[in-house]
Formats: sequence, structure tokens, C-alpha cells
Amino acid sequence: MTEEQSSISVVIFVAAGVLTIILLFIFAKRQIMRFALRSRRGPHIAIGHDAKKSLKKEIQRRIDVIPRIQYEPQLISDPRYIVEPGSQVLPHYYRLKAVDDIKTLEAEITKYDNFLKRHPSENLRAYLLMTLAAPLNGSGQRLIHQFCDLYEHARHDPTEFSDEEYQVYSRLHMKLIDAARLLKSYPSSRKSSPSRTPIKKNIETKRNILEPRMRPPTDEQQVLHGCRPNTLTVMAFDNTETSV
Repeated sequence: MTEEQSSISVVIFVAAGVLTIILLFIFAKRQIMRFALRSRRGPHIAIGHDAKKSLKKEIQRRIDVIPRIQYEPQLISDPRYIVEPGSQVLPHYYRLKAVDDIKTLEAEITKYDNFLKRHPSENLRAYLLMTLAAPLNGSGQRLIHQFCDLYEHARHDPTEFSDEEYQVYSRLHMKLIDAARLLKSYPSSRKSSPSRTPIKKNIETKRNILEPRMRPPTDEQQVLHGCRPNTLTVMAFDNTETSV
């Protein structure tokens, strides 16, 4: 009798332990699922539910490219930042103005060829060397390097960027604008070199990243929308610039 009671007690004890483990497992799983749903960033239902498969893929594609969208806003758009003669200038004013001047230069470059528009993630120095290679000869390209050095100073360097540095930057900026105005007298920079070397297509993909998927382009469209060349034929002209 005593042995039977002890065996029954052991069975009950084991069953209670197994039941406790199962309950703890279920409770832990429910808590994990609850926290996962609360911290989930996506919607509770699938995007494009009950839509066509092609529409779902297009919606998902546009959602996936959102983190790669970049934009460079106009920094001095408030009239409070207009400097009057004799007034005290904020320490960062010339930095903001130097960054905004890039948009003026890009607007002059793309005035005659919209395909030369620069993406915000594209390197400015390489962009200027490629687009202004035709109107600037070898010695004139030194202006681009000086200009980009001052631009990087204004945008990234913690040292002071005062009116003196900005005046030098402004003179170089005006010379590059004059060179950009000469682009209309040169063939398109994308067609000026017969021996172009292919480059990665991610720059052009970023520009058209939100455009719908379409059929493959024809040969003529590939010429119009081709990648920017790495090398260009440089045409020399009388350069009267002076180094600063």
C-alpha cells in the first residue's frame, strides 16, 4: 500500500511539473508575440491586399527605395538671414551661403542639358570635373579642386569659415559659372568621347528610382539616358583665369 501511494505521488509530481513547464512556455510565447507586434513598424495587414500582383510589386518597390531618397534643401530661404551693410553676421551664415551657391552652379550647368543634373549622393568634385571638362583645360581644372576644397571646408571642417574665405570661394564660383555658360557651344558631354568606359548604373537608378517600371529602352533611348562618361575629350581654349 505504501509503495503504491509513493508511486502515485511521483506520477502526480511529474505531471504537475510538466504542466507547469507547458504553461510557462505558452505564457512566454504569448509575451514574445505581443512585444513583437507592438514593436513592428509595418501594418497589421499586407500592403496592397487584394490588389493585382504587378501593383503589389510596384508598391513594395517604392516603399523599399524610401530610405535611399536624398534631398538637399535651400538653407537660406528665410528673409531674416539677409545681411544688411554694417550688420553683424551669424558665424554660420557664410557656410550656409557657400552650400547654397552650389545650387546656382548646378542650375547653370543643367540649363542646356537636363541629363547633367547631379544626385545629392554624387560626389561634387567628380561631377564638376566631368561636366566642366570641355570648357576647362588642364590648368583650368585646378579651379575645380580649389573650389571643392573650400566647399568641403565650409560644409564639413569645424574651423572658421569667415567672410575672407567666402570671398575667395565666391570668386571661384563665378569663374565656374562662366565656364558652365560655355557648355552650350560644346557637344553634349555624354557624347563627346567615343571611347567611354562604363560605370555603375546606381546613379541613374537613384534619379529614376520612383518612376514606374517600363519596357526595356531602345538603342536611341540608351544613348539619351546613358551613364556619364569617366573620360572626356578636353578642348583647349584661351584661359585667362588666375590662381587664387
